[in-house]
Amino acid sequence: MLTRFRALARAFPVTVRIILGCATLLVVADIGLLARRAMYARETARLRQALTAVERERVDAALTADSNRVAAIVELARRDARGDERLHLSVALDSGRMHLEQQGAILRTMNVEIGPDRWERGATTPDSVLLTAPRGARTIERLFGDTAVALSGGGLIYARPAHDSAAAIPGAVRVAATDFRVLWPNLKLGQRVYFY
Repeated sequence: MLTRFRALARAFPVTVRIILGCATLLVVADIGLLARRAMYARETARLRQALTAVERERVDAALTADSNRVAAIVELARRDARGDERLHLSVALDSGRMHLEQQGAILRTMNVEIGPDRWERGATTPDSVLLTAPRGARTIERLFGDTAVALSGGGLIYARPAHDSAAAIPGAVRVAATDFRVLWPNLKLGQRVYFY
């Protein structure tokens, strides 16, 4: 093994040096990240020690309640989608699928792309806003031809333009143009869309 490496180093000295340099940089970066993680853990422990027992319980309860709240919203949306008798859309964020459903029956299933979560700086204010995929129940508020629908709460479902290789818009759902054209005649204002 060592003799092969030496032969490779003699045959391609510049390439081997570049690879070794990159590997060294990665090891140094890993060490830096581990040191930063340890520092954050010490700081968290120090801050928790400074809290009284009541404050610690309050912080733990708030963190638990926040994670439980998101799970409850997702589960309620899933249950509501199954029980809705009207024609509606449901988007399974974890599997990247959108269903056209009515009375618990799935009429059509489409693959979708979920836009990544991203912080955006406001155009008129210095505040940043987190753009994330919607959760829970929304309604269709506006139809943009056969290319997009705007949802309550700022959500967007839109058709993927031809030959578009860019990622989906942050916080939005992108559907293949052919699927969107098939879906279009079934969409109307006020129609429910469930995200779970």
